[in-house]
Amino acid sequence: MRNYRPLSSKNRQHKKLSSLALTFFITCSFTGLLQEQAKEYNLKAAFIYNFTKYIEWNEPANENEFIIGIIGESSINDPLAEIVKTETVDNKKITIRHFTKPADISLCHILFISRNCNFPLEDILGKTSGKGTLIISEKNGYAEQGTAINFVTVKQKLKFEANVKALNAAGLTASSQLLKLAIIIK
Repeated sequence: MRNYRPLSSKNRQHKKLSSLALTFFITCSFTGLLQEQAKEYNLKAAFIYNFTKYIEWNEPANENEFIIGIIGESSINDPLAEIVKTETVDNKKITIRHFTKPADISLCHILFISRNCNFPLEDILGKTSGKGTLIISEKNGYAEQGTAINFVTVKQKLKFEANVKALNAAGLTASSQLLKLAIIIK
């Protein structure tokens, strides 16, 4: 049987300090992660807004407002909400709509698919097919599977893929300036 010996006051103090140091490290790491995530979504929101300047919608989804839909929980909500407070698209007020499932998706100019969205991509694409919606995603492989634009990280930098076939199928025209910046998916 093992003898139990209480920790000396010096050992208890060392253990407390080690525990505090670990807690501090985890808190700093988590805070750093949150700041990086906030930075990432601020950039994505800016990209989404700027895409509106380089994409031509052949058929307006709604003449009075420019609608950005979001499906899946995402940290992009707050940065987009900040943008819509002061910006417009072709003199149209920007409205953000949140969809909880593919069946809820209604007409919108842009639909952002969060990486946290667990619905099959085919269901989402089926709901938006032929409606002039720019589909933007942030899951690896989604551009190859049919989204028009997909955010990716390359060498720790935010980039985007463009699926020209998906853009054309949606009735959208992307400027050559935008496509020069994209990673083209064939």
